Amino acid sequence: MTIVADSHMGMILPEDISSRIAEFMAGRQNFPFIKTDELICIFYLFGKNNKVNSDEELKEVIDLADRTVANMTRDIEIYSNSLKAKKVDSEFIRSKYINRELQITVEKKADDVKEERILNDPTILSECFAQHVSYYNQEYFFHIYGPLRESELIKHIREDLVGRMVMIGYNRKEEKALPFHHALIPLYIWTRDH
Repeated sequence: MTIVADSHMGMILPEDISSRIAEFMAGRQNFPFIKTDELICIFYLFGKNNKVNSDEELKEVIDLADRTVANMTRDIEIYSNSLKAKKVDSEFIRSKYINRELQITVEKKADDVKEERILNDPTILSECFAQHVSYYNQEYFFHIYGPLRESELIKHIREDLVGRMVMIGYNRKEEKALPFHHALIPLYIWTRDH
């Protein structure tokens, strides 16, 4: 199994992001649906089922992480330029999310794709991160950790994270600007609860 296929992406903060996206897609909320002072935390878990087991896989993770950050940076710049030109509004963003929902439904060849699958789609979550960072003209950072060792993890999450690599991103300039001691704390809590 390749690292790409053995990866998972999600958004931890804001905690209710799925319900916000659902409300937005249903037209009951407008953009921006994350406030300027709210912390956004996005994560990428590599080696989810099979761990990162070799130097080759480690290089594959680093390459994938570098490409992901480059794509996110590009998307943020594109949205920033669109916002300056006043070309981005709620309906434009909503239509992108709904088009992605249709694409997933067609790819899965099912009329009953679970709403949770749509609301946690990596493309929609990445867009959400880029759109809000751009809208508020925020600084952001990404950092990669791992492969995580047993000594770095509390007992309750060792099975889920030992040997895995994690890239985490925030809408803050650097880790020192976070309201907790380590950037992985929200991921540890999320992993324990899920």
